[in-house]
Order: sequence, then C-alpha cells, then structure tokens
Amino acid sequence: MDPPLLTDGSEPMASVLQELARVARSRLPVLLSGPSGSGKELAARALHQLSGRPGPLVPVNCAAFAESLLESELFGHVRGAFTGALRDRRGAVECAEGGTLFLDEVADLSPRLQSLLLRVLQEREVKRVGAERAQRVDVRFLAASHRSLEALAAAGAFRQDLLYRLQGAVLTLPALGERRHEFPYLVPRMVARVAEETGQPAPALRPGLPEALARLPWPGNFRELLHAIERALLRCGEGPLEPAHFPELDRAPLPQGAWAEATREFQRRLLLETLRRHRFRVAEAARALGLARPALYAAARRLGLDLGLERGLSRGRPAPDAPAPPG
Repeated sequence: MDPPLLTDGSEPMASVLQELARVARSRLPVLLSGPSGSGKELAARALHQLSGRPGPLVPVNCAAFAESLLESELFGHVRGAFTGALRDRRGAVECAEGGTLFLDEVADLSPRLQSLLLRVLQEREVKRVGAERAQRVDVRFLAASHRSLEALAAAGAFRQDLLYRLQGAVLTLPALGERRHEFPYLVPRMVARVAEETGQPAPALRPGLPEALARLPWPGNFRELLHAIERALLRCGEGPLEPAHFPELDRAPLPQGAWAEATREFQRRLLLETLRRHRFRVAEAARALGLARPALYAAARRLGLDLGLERGLSRGRPAPDAPAPPG
C-alpha cells in the first residue's frame, strides 16, 4: 500500500510516523495539529489505512457548513425534522460505522455542536436531528485544526472537556520549511505521484531542481508544493522538468535566515543520528563528534532535542548512517 505521507525517514517526520504507527490500531481519538497544508488529511488517511478498521474513512470539513447544516451533516435527521427534510438521512457519524470519522477544522464547531459531539464521544451513541432515540455507533474519531485548540480552550472559545476527549493522542505535522533537507527525496516522488494520478509518464528532473525548490519559503506547505508541481507538469510537456517550469523560482527570494536554519537542521540531524548509532551512550557519541559530554548536552538543549524522549523512540530501531556534510 502506497503510504499517503512521504518522508525519507529523517526528523522531524520520522517521529511523527513512529507515533502514528503506534496509535493507528488503538481506539484512541487522535488530534492532528500543524499549519495549513502540512498534510493533516494525509495523516488521517494513513491512520485509517493502518487501523485495520473495516468501515470507511468519512471526512467532514467543519468550516464548510453553516451550523444548522453541519448538525444534520454530522448527526443526520429524520423525515419532517425541519423544512426540506423529506426523508430520513444518515449523518457522517453513522456513515463512519465500523470505520473512522475525520473532523477537519474542528475548531470551527459552534459551542452547541461541540456539546453534541462531546456526548457522542462520551456515550458512543448518536441522535439524529428530530429523532426520539439515540443509537449506538462504533466509530474512531480523528480531528484536525491549524489553530491551537489549547489556546482556544484557554480563551473560552473551545470546550476544555471536548479537547481532553479529542487528545487521546496528538500528532503535530511539521511545516515544509522544517523539511527542506528532504526535498531531494520528496520532489521526485511527488512528481511521480501527480503524473500517475493524471495518467501521464513521470518526466525526468533537471539536476539541482529539488534543491532549488527547497530554497523557497512555501508558506502553504505540502499543499502549495503539490499544486506547484501539478502546474509545472502541465508546462513540461514531454521534456524534463526544469526550473523554468516553476515561475515561483523567478520571484521568490531566499528566505531570511535560511543559512542559519539549514545549519541548525544539519547539526540536529547529525547529533541525533550519531546518538542513535551509539545507542544513546552519550560518552561514545560525544567522542565520535569531538565534543565533551557537557558540550553535547548543551548542544542538545540548544537544538531542542529531548534525549530521554529520543532514546525511548529509538529503542529497537536500526541505527542509520550519519548524514553527509552539506556540499
């Protein structure tokens, strides 16, 4: 099965995928966070694929409906419940029976719908609009938001008890800017995937194209890069894919601090992968890097690495080769 999420196996996506694999087969609700376009829907698809649940994945964009329509969309209705309700209708919760319900942009739920959703999560039953009785459901819940639900809950804009229910596990998708080192891996595979979906042969890539694309800011993240590749394939014809097919390369300057960011990312990967290779024996890893032990600990803090957490995540995982210095 082709995994929806692409990665070369390096950080920060490696940790996300490890946690995704751990929680996929559980019944825990999963909250997916991260900036717009970072792949939260792809992560939901991967969670469902790995869950083993026989029912369907049913996505609902909570920002796409008015409140009155969204209640019926989620919970269904009975005939005569309101003007225009000419027949009974199952909602998304019922349609996801035995499978997974994915609530995208869950932060946009109104307070009333938050209350109704909380009841479904607590009682494992759903009541259609206008119905007298609720019915039991077997549904796994995934939710996503590009906004911080913790901040919204602290401000009183999102129910704290619903947040606790949705946070059975939390996966945070990184911005594409944190994955620039993966572009030589990502871009050819994204090109191949888009070409396959559009029924055309995948073109060759001009050497250096992924690295050139990695220098762009991509504020729209994975989704923006995917659309840029789709447009480039339309311009490409039968020849190789070149920088000229990406107008973005002509008008986007190198982001400020790109050298410092790339250097920090390289240091983080080198330190983490050296520790893994030496099975987190700090003294050995420090000697391999030419550092004193206190300097290694200081570098880990500066680079945002929790050595205890990383040691736990790496148990049973084969040690990778150290990365080559940037050329």
